[in-house]
Amino acid sequence: MPESQFLEPLPLNYSLAKRKIRILVFWLLVFLDSVVFPIGLYYLLTRTTTWSTTTIFSVLTVTLFGTFITQSLERSWNLWRERSSCRVPNAGRYYFDFTHWNVLASWVIIITELVVGTIPDPPWMRMLAVPVPSIFFIFGLEMLIFEILYIFEIPAPFRISSIPKGSPMRPALYPLLEDIIAVDGKGGSKFRDRLDQRYKASPPFRGMLHRVTMLWAVPQVLVAGGTLAGIVIADHELAYTVRV
Repeated sequence: MPESQFLEPLPLNYSLAKRKIRILVFWLLVFLDSVVFPIGLYYLLTRTTTWSTTTIFSVLTVTLFGTFITQSLERSWNLWRERSSCRVPNAGRYYFDFTHWNVLASWVIIITELVVGTIPDPPWMRMLAVPVPSIFFIFGLEMLIFEILYIFEIPAPFRISSIPKGSPMRPALYPLLEDIIAVDGKGGSKFRDRLDQRYKASPPFRGMLHRVTMLWAVPQVLVAGGTLAGIVIADHELAYTVRV
């Protein structure tokens, strides 16, 4: 059936209405353990204790990214369990979706930066300030690269969740939308199928995904790049504060 005959967009049968509280709680926890706890504890411990800087940052490192760790483990379980209902179509039991590979890459980057930053005595504060903005910068660049592939109609260089290797590239936001709602949002594999059908049937939907990708990726790279530059040139305590 020609695309022009689709007068109404195919339904995704997914609503955020019943999930608003869960989303709010998740982002509140992310804000607490990525912003409030690291910065608040740093100033609290440096102003009220006689601990060495090394000891203080050892404590801070233990408190970091609790929500991120929990969410990563939950995603692994949801994808790997025997009767998983959110797995990528035609993928094996132990196949990670594209978003999960990004999560694992984030862990490698974060752990490397924290190890390098805590080895010196006293710790290298500027290095300890870069995990969050560096992750945003790297994956913002990744989105822009994928979007360039989409714009110039270059085939996918490898499988990206439901996009097979060699297939036409889709907007960079597509696999994130697919994976996050299917796994974290409990939309399941059925959502992956419905999203694929909507994408194929609706040119306006494809255009919208492209515009939102650019609206998201470009500011992300600029803000993260500016934050990294601020960390380099600012006083070390201020650098640790502007990390977020």
